[in-house]
Amino acid sequence: MPIKPENKARYPANWKEIRASILERAGHCCENCFVKNGERIVRGKGDDADTYMLGDGRVFCADTGEALGRCHMTDYETDWKGVDIVLTIAHLDHTPENCEPENLRAWCQRCHLRYDAAHHAMNARATRRERKAIGDLFEEKS
Repeated sequence: MPIKPENKARYPANWKEIRASILERAGHCCENCFVKNGERIVRGKGDDADTYMLGDGRVFCADTGEALGRCHMTDYETDWKGVDIVLTIAHLDHTPENCEPENLRAWCQRCHLRYDAAHHAMNARATRRERKAIGDLFEEKS
C-alpha cells in the first residue's frame, strides 16, 4: 500500500532497503497466497471465489496458494478484469516504526487488505465518532 504523506515520518530513512530485503526473503511472492510480484491474474467469483487463475489456466487457492489444478478459461467464473500483482509490506502490529523482520510480511494487495480489515474498520469508526463529536459542539439548539 502506498505510504500516506502524513505517515512518511514514521518510517525509517532506510525503508526502501528494508522493503527490498523483505521482498527478497519472500522470493518476490506473496507470503500468504504465493502469487508472484508483477504477475497478471484474474480473481474468481461465485463458485470460484477465493481463487485466482494465471494466464496458462492454473488455478490457486487465494487464501493458501495451494494449486487447485487447471481450468479452461471459459469455465472459470470471473469478471475477466486482470489484476497486476504489486507486493506490499505489511506490519503485523500495524506500527510503521516497528520494522523488525519478524513483524513484516510481503503480501499481495488482497492478502494485505484482508489482514488489515478489522484494523481499518476500527479506525473508520473512530474517525466517524470524532467527526460526530466535533459536529455536536457547534450545533445550534432551537
